[in-house]
Amino acid sequence: MMIDHASLGTRQFDTAIDFYAAALPSLGYTLQHRNEREAAFGTPERWDFWLYPAGADDAVLGSRMHMAFSAPSRDAVIAFHEAALARGGVSAVAPGERPDISPRYFGTVLQDPDGHRIEAVHWSAA
Repeated sequence: MMIDHASLGTRQFDTAIDFYAAALPSLGYTLQHRNEREAAFGTPERWDFWLYPAGADDAVLGSRMHMAFSAPSRDAVIAFHEAALARGGVSAVAPGERPDISPRYFGTVLQDPDGHRIEAVHWSAA
């Protein structure tokens, strides 16, 4: 893996933690660490995704920026989508195949409570 970890800033720290704590378990990520300055998600062995509180005047969104999480199955993509919607996520692309991307792609794209675009994708075997 080339990238060690990724992070997002959030103006709604507690809400964001609750959102990701509900949405990520189907992808194998759980909350591993939390204090007033940061929260880390991943596995006990590897903390891959972090949240940091941002000030009211801090920019938290970037044009065309999004986070894509790897999913172990199509069912995990669907479960991620459903859990994210239940916690206030907004669906941008419903779970499904995207033959324009690849015949192996199955994914979904949502916006989290801060407006970050997040994706869950499963790549089937060739």
